[in-house]
Amino acid sequence: MSNIIGNAKKILKEICEKYKYHDKDIMQGVQGERLHALDVLNWVEKIDLTASIPLKLAALFHDIERVVTPKMGGGFKGKRSGKAYLKHKKMHAQRSAEFIIPILEKNNVDSDILKNTEFLIIHHDDTGEEVEKINNPDSNYLVAADSFAFFTSVAPKLFEVEGKERVKDKIRFMVEKVPDFARILVWEHRLENETLNNLKNEIIKEYYIENNPREREYKFCPSCT
Repeated sequence: MSNIIGNAKKILKEICEKYKYHDKDIMQGVQGERLHALDVLNWVEKIDLTASIPLKLAALFHDIERVVTPKMGGGFKGKRSGKAYLKHKKMHAQRSAEFIIPILEKNNVDSDILKNTEFLIIHHDDTGEEVEKINNPDSNYLVAADSFAFFTSVAPKLFEVEGKERVKDKIRFMVEKVPDFARILVWEHRLENETLNNLKNEIIKEYYIENNPREREYKFCPSCT
């Protein structure tokens, strides 16, 4: 099974090399997207010590269409709190799955693994309510890992390019979509970037105040009450 992930990393590298001419159209460049994918995989392996192969594959390829069709999948200019953004994210997830699943199939990945990988990619940018309804452990871990990796491999550049308020808007989306266990983990994880760490904690507090959480959900953050 380890060969599947090793080969997947090679496929990711090959795709990024093939589409490197898209570099100028991607906020953090093609290499930045590749590093984010590897970062998500790293977080998956940290928070789920028995992570499944579909979960690891989904971590590597959940955002792959941003490399392939960056003008469609990246650079959303509108508000990240509206229906247009949610539609944008769902279409992005669908395109990522449609691109990578046939490639993995050609590389002889088992059909059951492909089915589960496709499901995880398609739903990785669902809303928190949708993620909760799905109630799939692998989906929860992917969403959690993607949120961690947002702060460590995307947010610094996004802050530089779009500024504080736009980044706060994006953080709200990330915080709202993760399950409670992940929110607590994100709260407890201290970012090296002090500005982003403060923004992260501000938005998490805001979330719990607005959603009137049960005691077990906010005991880690007494000031949120």
